[in-house]
Parts: sequence; structure tokens; C-alpha cells
Amino acid sequence: MFSDIRVAETEDNPLFEKFSKSIETAFSLGGICWKVLMLDKEMLIFPILSTLAVFGLLGGIFWPMWSSGEFEVFVNSFESEADFQNDPRVIIGGFLIYFACSFIVIFFNAALLTCAMIRFAGGDPTVMDGLRSSCRNIHQIFVWSLFASTIGYIIQMIESRFDGLARLFIGAIGTAWAIAIYFAIPVLVVDRVGPIEAVKRSVSAMRKTWGTALASHAGLAGLGTLAGIIGFLLVAAGGVRFVDQPSVAYSLWAAAILWFTATTLIITTLSSILKAALYIYAVEGVVPQYFDERTIRSAFGTKDG
Repeated sequence: MFSDIRVAETEDNPLFEKFSKSIETAFSLGGICWKVLMLDKEMLIFPILSTLAVFGLLGGIFWPMWSSGEFEVFVNSFESEADFQNDPRVIIGGFLIYFACSFIVIFFNAALLTCAMIRFAGGDPTVMDGLRSSCRNIHQIFVWSLFASTIGYIIQMIESRFDGLARLFIGAIGTAWAIAIYFAIPVLVVDRVGPIEAVKRSVSAMRKTWGTALASHAGLAGLGTLAGIIGFLLVAAGGVRFVDQPSVAYSLWAAAILWFTATTLIITTLSSILKAALYIYAVEGVVPQYFDERTIRSAFGTKDG
């Protein structure tokens, strides 16, 4: 009886069937992206450089203040959290840091996308190819980082000042904005346009790929969650099972850190490779190298028209 109910639910729920197909296609595309990464393992260097640069920036800003005690004095000078959040120095300083970190991430992400596109075009990219491309597009990257950071920062500030349904509504706007600019960086890399045009072209490409783009993102996020669970189990084992054996516990904790780092870098890189592939097919109508036409076409079958 229960099996009959499941069959009936599947047959009467085309949305569920479409979503299941999207997830299946997303994992197929992810597998192809893994093969591409194995051809160009140096692509992993870009998220590493991005992470090091961001931590270097934050460390250079906050460590001197923290070590000297100035940061604690500054925070304690406010009577409430609201006073701290509304202070012009905090707002301006927070935006500048947010913008600087965004610029760093976008710079190296653009370099990674360039290498992916070179590989899909039949070339053999190098790290310098990606870095040279980002340097050539430094003006577009700077302007886009400023534009996107301003909107993102405003959304976050407004969201932090509301609760309940209002906060959910602002969060939904933030999600819609993130979806709208999903392909913005590939647009910058390929077309070298301004921010408004980048948003328009990103939205146009997203209309063709929205089902697979979102399902692929969810699929990769699911893999990241699974990897996080494995890392958590390592930490828990070190803290509970081997609490009386410090050397074993420390080894497990170190393994967990390495595991978290490696999986984050890999999933970030796979996401960028997949984004490049989807963008190429959405805009140029060309099947990227290493993808078969049936798989890539099924990806775009998630939304009619």
C-alpha cells in the first residue's frame, strides 16, 4: 500500500520529479567538473591564495588593535550593541573591510573562471593565465566589487536591524540578489562590461539555467555538509573517545582541520568550474569540452523556454 502511495505521489507531483532530475543532473555535472579539475589541479591555488589574502588583510587590520588592547577599549566605549552598530566609524570601517575582502575573492575567482574557460575551449591553462586575466580586468573587477559590496552590505545591515517576518523578507531579497548575480563574474571575464550590464546579462543567463544552477549549487552544498559531518565526527572522536590519549586526540583534530580545508577548497573550485561550463552553454550555445551534449542539454531542460 505504501509503495502505491509513493508511486502516486511521484506521478502526481511533476515538480518533485523535475527537482529529482535536476539533482541527478547536478551530480553528473559535478562528476565531469571533477575530471576537469584533475586535468588542472593548479586551479586549487586560486581559492588558497584568496583565503590567505583575506586572512592576511584581516590579520593586518585587527591583530595590532587586538594585541595592543585598543580594540577592546573601542568596543567597551559603547553603552549598547545598538550604539556600536549605528556608529559611523563602525559602519564605514565595516564596509571598507567588506569591500576589500570582496575584491580579493572576486579577483581570484575571476582568475579561476578564466582558467576553466581556457580548458573548456581546448587549451591548457596555467596559474599565470588566470592572474594575467584578472590583472587585465582589474578595473571591471574593482567597479563590480564596489557595486556588489555596496548592495550586499546594505542588505545585511537592514536585515540585522529587523526581526521576525521583516527579517525573513529582507533575507529573501538578499537571496534573490545572489541568484541574479550568479553569472556576473563570468560576464566580467568574457565581456568586460560595467556592473549594470553584468547584472542584466547574468539574469539573462540565469533564466536559461536556473533549475540546474540552483540544484547544482544545492548538490555541492550537500557534499559540503556531508564533508562537514565527517570532520565533526573526527573532532568529536578526538574530544570524547580519545580524551585520555592527547596525542591521538590532537592528531584527529589536525586531521579534521585539514579535511575541512581540503573539502572547502575542492567544492569551491568545482562550483566555479561548473559555473563556467553553464555560462558557456547558456550564452554561446556551445557544449563545453568534456561535457556530452545529452547531459548539458538535460541541464537546461529544467526550465522551459
